[in-house]
Amino acid sequence: MRRPREDEPVSTANLDRMRDAYDEHFVLDNKLMLEWYPHRVVGMASGPSFLELGLGHGFSTAYFAQHFSRYKVIEGSLEMIERFRCRFDLAQVDIVHGLFEDFDTTEQFDNIGMGFILEHVDDPGAILRRYRRFLKPEGSLFIAVPNSESLHRRFGYQAGLLPDLGQLSQADRDFGHQRYFCLRTLTNLVADEGYSVSKVEGIFLKPITTQQIIDLKLTPQVLQGMLKVGVDYPELCNAILMQARPTA
Repeated sequence: MRRPREDEPVSTANLDRMRDAYDEHFVLDNKLMLEWYPHRVVGMASGPSFLELGLGHGFSTAYFAQHFSRYKVIEGSLEMIERFRCRFDLAQVDIVHGLFEDFDTTEQFDNIGMGFILEHVDDPGAILRRYRRFLKPEGSLFIAVPNSESLHRRFGYQAGLLPDLGQLSQADRDFGHQRYFCLRTLTNLVADEGYSVSKVEGIFLKPITTQQIIDLKLTPQVLQGMLKVGVDYPELCNAILMQARPTA
C-alpha cells in the first residue's frame, strides 16, 4: 500500500485514504501477473509457514492460504483488510493490521513473501534487514518487483516516448510506487542486505503497452504464452520474481 508524502505523518489512516488506486489502476497486466506469480512461488517454496507483506488485490493471499498451514499477512490499511474479507470467503486468514516497518514477532517462518512491495516503501533495504530475522536460516524470501528495463519500456525509450527507463508515470505515483528496479539493482540490494540469490524468473514478457494489448484483443492463450516464455527472461519482463536465502 502506498506510503504518505514526506510531509504527512506515517499512519495506517493515511494508507486507508490511498486505497482506491488499487481498483482504479487494476489493469490487465496487473491481473495476469498477480494471478501468475503465486503459483510460481508455491512451486519454489518449502516448509509449512509463510509470512506475507501486504494484501493488495488479495489474489496471492487467497492462493497462499490454501497451501501453507501457518500463514500470516501484514496489512497497513483497515479498509483493504475489510475489502479482502468481503471479496474472499477466508475469514480464518491471520491478518495483522500495522505498518511493515513496525511489525515484530519472535516467530520465524519458512518463507516470506514481498510481492510488489519494495517499490512502495520508503526504505527497501530497511525492510529486507528487518524481515531477515523473521526468516528461518534455511528459509526463502520471495520478492516480486516491476522492472524498469522491461522490453516494452526499452522499446518506448528507443522510440523517444520514454525519456528515462526509470521514470514513474502518474499512474505509478497514484498507485504508490516510489521507484522501479531492474535485475541488477534488485540483485545488488538483496546481496547488500544479507541474502544470496537462489533463483530469478521473469513475470510477463510484454513487448507493447497494456492498451495496445487490449486493442489487439489477444487471446488468453497468447497472454499465457507471454507469461510462460517470460520465465526465462527476467531482464526483459514486465516484472522480476526472485528467490533469496539469508547468508550465514
